[in-house]
Amino acid sequence: MRWRFFDIAAFLADFHQDHPAVEVALTEDTTERMQAALLAGELDIALLGTASDVPPPGTAFRMVLDVPMVAVVAPGDPLLARAAGTGLPLAALRDRPLICLPRGTGVRAALERGCAQAGFRPRVTFEAAAPHVLARLAARGLGVAVLPAGEDGAPPGDGLRALRIVEPGIRGRLALAWQAAGPASPAARALLDRLRDALPEPSGCAGERS
Repeated sequence: MRWRFFDIAAFLADFHQDHPAVEVALTEDTTERMQAALLAGELDIALLGTASDVPPPGTAFRMVLDVPMVAVVAPGDPLLARAAGTGLPLAALRDRPLICLPRGTGVRAALERGCAQAGFRPRVTFEAAAPHVLARLAARGLGVAVLPAGEDGAPPGDGLRALRIVEPGIRGRLALAWQAAGPASPAARALLDRLRDALPEPSGCAGERS
C-alpha cells in the first residue's frame, strides 16, 4: 500500500461510524511540534516524518513508509548526465539551489543529515509543505526538488526526472508514533489498532520499536 493512496478522511469516517461517541480531532504540523505534543500528552497518535529508524526517547513507532530520496530535475538539467543510470551522488547538489520541505520535517532532517555526511550544508532556496508544489517549482527551473521517491506529484507533460540520491543514500520515512507506554484511553488504543491494520509496514522493516 502506498501512503499517498491512504484516504484519511474515509478512514476517520469509518472509525466514527463504528465509535460514534468518540471525539476525534485531526491536526497537521511539523514533525518537531507533533513529537513534542505527543510527549506532552496533547496528541495520542501521530504520523511523523523521521530521518532515523529509531524512535525518539519516550515514544514507540512503526514505520509505514520507507523509500529512497530523489532529486527531481527539469528536462536538460546537467545533473541528468552526472547520474548516468547509477544514481546521483549527494555531493552533486553542493552548489545547486534546492527545493525541499520546511525545517522541522523528517524529509528536511534527512537531507540535512545526509549533506553533513557528505561535507556540506544544503542551500535550500524554496520551501513548501506540499510535494506537488516543490515539483512545480523544479519544473520551472527554480532549483532541484528533494523528495521521497514516488512523491514528485507533477502533472504529465512537465518532463521531470527523478534521480535516486546515493553516496550517501538518504531515505524518506514516515512512522506511526505513540507514547512508549501506549495511548492512555481505550478510544485512542482502538484507533491505534485500526491504524496498524490500515497502514502495513513497508517490506524490509523490522516491526515496532520503542
